[in-house]
Amino acid sequence: MRKISLLIASASLACAAPGYRAPEVPVPAAYDVNRAVAVPQAQKTVSQNDTESTSAVHLSTALAAAPFWTSLGDTTLTALVREAQRANLDVRIAESRLSGARASRRLARLDLIPTITGTGSTARLQNSLAQTPGLTSQAPAFNLYDVGFDASWEVDFFGRVNRNVQAQSALVESTQHGLEDVQVSVAAEVARTYFELRGAQQRLAVAQRNAANQRNTVRITEDRLAAGRGTAFDTERAKSVLYLTLSATPGLEAEIAADRNRLAVLLGKSADALPAALLDSGPQPKLPDTLYVGSPDQLVRRRPDVLRAERLYAAQSLFVGAARAEYLPRVTLGARMGYTSTKVDSLFRRGNSRLLLGPTVTFPLFDVGRVRERVEAATAGQEEAQAEYNATVLEALAESQAALVSYDRAHARLSILESAVRSSARAADLAQQRFEAGLTDFLQVLDAERTLLDAENQLAAGRTSAATALVAAYKAVGGTWPIK
Repeated sequence: MRKISLLIASASLACAAPGYRAPEVPVPAAYDVNRAVAVPQAQKTVSQNDTESTSAVHLSTALAAAPFWTSLGDTTLTALVREAQRANLDVRIAESRLSGARASRRLARLDLIPTITGTGSTARLQNSLAQTPGLTSQAPAFNLYDVGFDASWEVDFFGRVNRNVQAQSALVESTQHGLEDVQVSVAAEVARTYFELRGAQQRLAVAQRNAANQRNTVRITEDRLAAGRGTAFDTERAKSVLYLTLSATPGLEAEIAADRNRLAVLLGKSADALPAALLDSGPQPKLPDTLYVGSPDQLVRRRPDVLRAERLYAAQSLFVGAARAEYLPRVTLGARMGYTSTKVDSLFRRGNSRLLLGPTVTFPLFDVGRVRERVEAATAGQEEAQAEYNATVLEALAESQAALVSYDRAHARLSILESAVRSSARAADLAQQRFEAGLTDFLQVLDAERTLLDAENQLAAGRTSAATALVAAYKAVGGTWPIK
């Protein structure tokens, strides 16, 4: 008996899963935008030597206490994000997936308690002569009634059931982080689409404003032509610039309509049910100079997709332990109690009761091959989950670094574009004044107007790019999204 106990103990230790420890992936100590945007000395031009390329944005290792969109001061954007978190269909799908995972965990927990089922049956039986030796004629048929209950409980000596429960709990946590990841993606998509909508509206306003100025220019050239002081060439060139400006408006209107439809889908409603505030043109919010992004180490500990992958790896590790426990004996306590009689009215009489009570021990004596393959399958799932976790961490680090650099450069580009718009506006005013004073020809006026329109368009597009880069940066670092 002692040898058998030692053998079982040794097998238990051999089949036990090692202590769980999350995979370790090296991460940098901090984000470094300055190093990413630096130009090698050998590649610098003269102008670059005069104005060094430095970071335009300060990265704080602190974490913001609220979602970034609330700090932009745009109440329409805040309302859209909140509505999307409530009504978006992808969020609802993820919530349903989480409910299913919780149900599976509750189902696994039920294996820790006895299983009790009620039974009841009725049958008409007639034995053959072969079943009753010595009889010369077949026995008469009779009815047999049976009621009772069966109970069974697996005594979890080696932790198989408990590991399954722990694995299901880890899967619930993984699914919870998956829901958070969907919420982050939906909020980011709403913000990105909203900024693109506002950017298209601004570019349309720029085109309409320039078209109004260019119509005035056309009238001036027509008046000068009628007075004999202008040429038909100037008039036609002015009309050509006006028509080119007007040709951009249909495409911008289509882009605005597409953005509104996209927002409607994200909010789980039709386009005609969108808030009235989206129908009017609105300014782009002022973009921050400081981003509260934390550190790469905090990224690994708070980004939802990384946490989801880590919990999935934990679950697969526990499944390996549960599969290895199949090598060991399984002890089940069972009981069958009830009443059996040939007549219904005498079913519960004394002497008709039945009882079967005792333990059952099962062991995969000739079924070790199946157990081994289940262990191999679980181990492969664990290795896959570990590789997925490592890939998710590396992708998160690369994505966050790239997103922060993109926002930094987009933010730096805005100041240059604003200077370009101011210079272009002054140049357009000077060209108009010189033309009216007869100091230059009309081509300089048209060229200055085209340059101003292009600069204003680039500035509007640059503001949109910077705003969407801000969204991408906060989404990448997994911070400031306390969606609960």
